[in-house]
Amino acid sequence: MIRFIQIVLSVIAVLSGSTVAASDSKSYTALKFAYDGNSLVTYSPDMTPFTDKFTICVWVRKLQSGGPPAPFGYKNYEIFMTDNGYYNILFGSRSLDNVLTSKFTSPVGTWFMYCSTWSLASRTFRVYVNGELAGTQTTPSGRKLQTGGAFTLGSNSGHYFGGELFNFNMYSKEMTATEVAAMSSGGLCTEIPEQLEEYRVIKWEDIVKLSRSGTVQDLDIVCTAIGAELQRTRGKLEVAVSEKSTLQLSMNRTQIELQEVQGLFNSTQEELVGVKRDLEVMGGELNDTKVELEGVKRELGVMGGELNETKSQLEDTKLELEDTKLELKNVTESKCALQKGNLTKWDMFYSPAYYNKTFTRRLYQQLTTTWDSISSRLLGMTITDKVIELIKDLDDDQIYHCGELLS
Repeated sequence: MIRFIQIVLSVIAVLSGSTVAASDSKSYTALKFAYDGNSLVTYSPDMTPFTDKFTICVWVRKLQSGGPPAPFGYKNYEIFMTDNGYYNILFGSRSLDNVLTSKFTSPVGTWFMYCSTWSLASRTFRVYVNGELAGTQTTPSGRKLQTGGAFTLGSNSGHYFGGELFNFNMYSKEMTATEVAAMSSGGLCTEIPEQLEEYRVIKWEDIVKLSRSGTVQDLDIVCTAIGAELQRTRGKLEVAVSEKSTLQLSMNRTQIELQEVQGLFNSTQEELVGVKRDLEVMGGELNDTKVELEGVKRELGVMGGELNETKSQLEDTKLELEDTKLELKNVTESKCALQKGNLTKWDMFYSPAYYNKTFTRRLYQQLTTTWDSISSRLLGMTITDKVIELIKDLDDDQIYHCGELLS
């Protein structure tokens, strides 16, 4: 397909460059500049109409590939361009230096259209190549185009141009992108410049009549109805080829991005598999921990029950100890009272062993069996059950030291 388009473009170039005359043909003049630094056209037009807005359009056919050739310039670097895109200067600003070279890709010997637009209102300098926006530059607020300078075609500020120029026009308006694209697609023979006659202040047909320096030759360009149509077709085909190339580059970038995304997806998938394995291991460990915790919980439950039982036993023991302490106190006080000899026969029944209890045969037998052991101690006392209960397990030494027991 690309080869077919190239063949068609070659045929169109031959046809459009032919000098076959026709009844509706129009003849135009192009200028060819020798690459010697001396071949140029210089003049000083009135630049007042362009101080706050302008559009410059020119067809360029470079014949030299070396250096940064300058097809035209105004007032040194107030306006300046090179055919390889290295310089695109307005108001001396160098912000676009070497930025637009990738847009100036027309090979040596091929015509391409250059346009630049600007206005004080938009504060935007726009550069177009073959009808497509190549780059922009923001200009300072209030900055206007200076007047009183010289326009030079063919060489400027030491930058030589070796090639051909055609249809250089400067308009006192800021053209839109649509207008620029239409002019480019119309080709060399477009009639749009004539249609914008009210804005076309600097005209190509006036420039070709100016005096020249060095070797500047006239070249005839014959445009017929067929030739004009071929030029427009050629422009459309060039746009199609450019779009196809741009699309191919975009597809290549997209393919590379897809490969990168695929690689990222694969690595992410591997990481997810690893994370899944780690989660499974952690899940097993969590289950084991859960089982251990349940076992500990059961053990704690058993221990809690045992602690409750122990607590209950301790409370019972505490009560028993308190009862025993009370009994011991009562017994000790009673026995000490016996040693003092102030017991009566009734006091026996106030001791813990008899108070609120039934006097059984066992108690009776206890009294009878212990009589021999205590009879010597009870001389002069009335023998009662209470007396016998108090002293049945008490020896003389304990009675003697009764005061110490109560202290």
